[in-house]
Amino acid sequence: MPAIPTLCIGLPVRNGEAFLAEALDSLLAQSFRDFEITISDNASTDRTPDICQRYARLDRRIRYSRNGRDIGAGPNFNRAFRGCRSPWFKWMAHDDMLAPGALDRLLEAAGRDGVVLAHSRIALVDDGGAPLPVLPGGRLTDRRGRPFHAPEPPHLAEGPDPAVRFAEALRHMNWCTAVFGVIRADALARTHLHGSYYEADRVLLAELALLGRFVQLDEPLLVKRCHEGVSVLKSYAEQARMIDPALPPWPKGVRLRLGYLKALAVEGPRPATRLACAGTVLRVSLRNRLSRRLQALLRRSPSLPPGYRPERTRPP
Repeated sequence: MPAIPTLCIGLPVRNGEAFLAEALDSLLAQSFRDFEITISDNASTDRTPDICQRYARLDRRIRYSRNGRDIGAGPNFNRAFRGCRSPWFKWMAHDDMLAPGALDRLLEAAGRDGVVLAHSRIALVDDGGAPLPVLPGGRLTDRRGRPFHAPEPPHLAEGPDPAVRFAEALRHMNWCTAVFGVIRADALARTHLHGSYYEADRVLLAELALLGRFVQLDEPLLVKRCHEGVSVLKSYAEQARMIDPALPPWPKGVRLRLGYLKALAVEGPRPATRLACAGTVLRVSLRNRLSRRLQALLRRSPSLPPGYRPERTRPP
């Protein structure tokens, strides 16, 4: 029986032909070699199956499976993890890339005492791989000037208090790229994994923060591609269908708030910690509701120019 590798890399994909090969090339070029890649193809209708099968023939560390129907991005992320046999796990987006030596650096950091997740700063590129600049004030846009989320503060959820880590992850992780870090697999298995609603990655990170410390490396080891198909540029209805097309549409934010509450049921934290985290959930939920009402009032304000829309960002 083959030895169990140190790291399992789960790669969920749907219709990723444009960027998938570059993502796989960046993994196979890593100096760290003791890993396997489990590709979960979510019923792609483009050349994704051909690309996956070609790479699986080239490298025996790659395992490829395909869903018979579109189960949604959330369930497909979870499916990519459930085959994990390794002590460490990492999700990889089909349109991202890793810098050379990234896995060595991340695994070294992940092995420190009390750490459940190691991630890094990110470099942002457009469709063609050209760097995206950070504008004055930290504002980010694509090449057409459309806004992305504001950058999040560095080194979140790294302290000793689990309630503080939970609050930092839930309130301040805007990009949530930490979910693509190296994660202790037994800790990830104790969470509810990726929920079937938009921004479930934020809730998952908050659950993991309850179970242990994060560590963020200052090198930009993850190259994040901001292209036409990224979810932040989609409407709420499109985001909901992307995450799980089988679920009926609910009012915006309802499933997210239920996810906040479900996060408190993760196994392990003490009652006092759960109580402090419940206070965080209440404050975040109230602030999100007030933020949406304020934006609705601004859109209706007669003093604003016609067609004005406030900049789209994730709620704090």
